[in-house]
Amino acid sequence: MNLEKVLDIANECVSNETIPTEGLTLMYFLDGKTHRHLDEELFYKTNNSLNSFQHNKEIEVNIAGITFIFKEK
Repeated sequence: MNLEKVLDIANECVSNETIPTEGLTLMYFLDGKTHRHLDEELFYKTNNSLNSFQHNKEIEVNIAGITFIFKEK
């Protein structure tokens, strides 16, 4: 799982009229390596270089009204 895949999933949900997105929350349990990679990718895409990366055990992102929660197995 990477940021591109998350955006693809969000796009598919929004584009598909049969999927009600209001209040939609998707939760993924990822292995440690994948979880850390996604956390770093999100951090560096959304923060300036003045901050230092600190790994989160749970990642929550809202894209197009859909809440994505990523937890480490």
